[in-house]
Amino acid sequence: METLANKTLSLWQAEGRQLIPQNFATFRSLISQAKDLAQQGNYEAAAVYGQIAANYAQLNHCGFFVSSELEQLLLTIGRKAIPIAFAPQKETALPKTVKHVLHVSTHLSDIGGIPRLLRRWIQQDTERSHSVALTRQALNEIPQTLKDAVANSQGRIYVLNDRNGGIISRAKRLRECAATADIVVLHTWEYDVVPTIAFANKAQSPAIVYTNHGDHWFWVGVAVSDAIANLRESGMHLSQQRRGIEAKRNLLLATILEPACRKLSRSQAKQQLGIDENSIMLLSIARAVKYKTVDGVSFADAHVELLKRYDRAILVAIGPGHSDEDWSAAIQQTQGRIQVLGETKDTAVFYQAADIYVDSFPFVSITSILEAGSYGVPSVSRYPYSSDLCGVLGSDMPGLTGNLIRVRDLEEYTAVLSRLVEDEEFRLSLGEATRNKIAATHWGSHWQNALNELYSYVVALPQKTATLDLVDEMSLGEPDIFLPSVNQTDIKTVMHWHMPLMPFKQRLQLWLNLVKKYGFRNNHLNFLLPEKLRSRYYLLRRNYSHWRSLRKR
Repeated sequence: METLANKTLSLWQAEGRQLIPQNFATFRSLISQAKDLAQQGNYEAAAVYGQIAANYAQLNHCGFFVSSELEQLLLTIGRKAIPIAFAPQKETALPKTVKHVLHVSTHLSDIGGIPRLLRRWIQQDTERSHSVALTRQALNEIPQTLKDAVANSQGRIYVLNDRNGGIISRAKRLRECAATADIVVLHTWEYDVVPTIAFANKAQSPAIVYTNHGDHWFWVGVAVSDAIANLRESGMHLSQQRRGIEAKRNLLLATILEPACRKLSRSQAKQQLGIDENSIMLLSIARAVKYKTVDGVSFADAHVELLKRYDRAILVAIGPGHSDEDWSAAIQQTQGRIQVLGETKDTAVFYQAADIYVDSFPFVSITSILEAGSYGVPSVSRYPYSSDLCGVLGSDMPGLTGNLIRVRDLEEYTAVLSRLVEDEEFRLSLGEATRNKIAATHWGSHWQNALNELYSYVVALPQKTATLDLVDEMSLGEPDIFLPSVNQTDIKTVMHWHMPLMPFKQRLQLWLNLVKKYGFRNNHLNFLLPEKLRSRYYLLRRNYSHWRSLRKR
């Protein structure tokens, strides 16, 4: 079993060694184009190319987690395109207390972790006013629950892209929105360059905290952030080691969760699902892409030995039901005691029925582990890496420390699960300890106390002064070498996403270059539309498709 894991890791390492230099070269080319445009005084186009470079580095690991050259370029753009005289905020001492918070995000919808964290943050922190600025919000997609939370706090929502204008215009508006804020909290997508440009003149900016949602990705914002709020220990370690964050600015803030209230006993929940109440139910919940066959061993195959050993054990996997993974052989070998379902929002009854939670593999799902633990379900996660340098590729959270069981290989995995199946007292006590730790870390007043401490600490820090004159260098060590196996996205797709932000001249030139290289079929005319028109085009097309489907019924 361990040989299989080592074989897979060797393949990933070989792939990483091949792809990272190629990705690094593409990134360098994008940065060069951005610098040329900035030197010509075309700051709008330079900012877009900078954002393309950031998005490319996020999706195609280039051997680093921060680019000093890109951050410095964005600071230069901000200082030249948004003169100091423009700034509506005077150079004053930072406030000693925080009363007005401005949250900045890229895009919010009903799906995703950032909208949920942001809503819970605002609903919990009731003693302060909270406003939200969005740099690239889609039409009609701001969740109503978030709107209500902001309104109840006496705050406002600013959609920075609801007017004509590109990245520089949005950066100027963000500076205006931040004029009355005591602190700015960034929840932006990893590639979003608007805040770095907006707050390039640090002397006229409030204290800024970057919330490290994507700790295993490359992201921009290091240069303007006075503190980093890491959501887990592994992300905190990587921020210091690989992003160069000073220890005094490298903080930990657990993600806030809503308390889980058990409405059903395990037996009742199993009955509701049509599962034998005497069974031992193993549960796993994640998006289908997180379950991949490794060396011919699928996620389902990894549990066959255990299920054959214990007739009462069953495995329920929610998410991979519509994937390309073929689990039929494992299902047949276990007489149908592996149930595979598609993605669903209604997972509470499954968590309440579960006896043991098993993490997705090879890509983890930390949110699901936390949700399972909130119901008192013990969890097991596989971590095949040989060193702690790859910590961000595994599962960890402050509320899981000391209770989450992490194993190196399938042999250890089966042994741990066997003990949990056999030893009910151990299983229940570990589940209860997990729940108690999560409650004391991620819930209500406990989390609020940690947030209050973070606010007070950050506003008392001397503001960061950006000194980023380093040349970017790539690494072929860990965890870099494994990241290309997690994600690779071609440059054409990245450019398509950001083209609408460009001035027309550069947009047309880029489109012609893409048509020449990839053909017209892959570069339709709608890519020439500016962002607002393109958004409306896709909305109309979606509505038309929905109308046609209704007519066919």
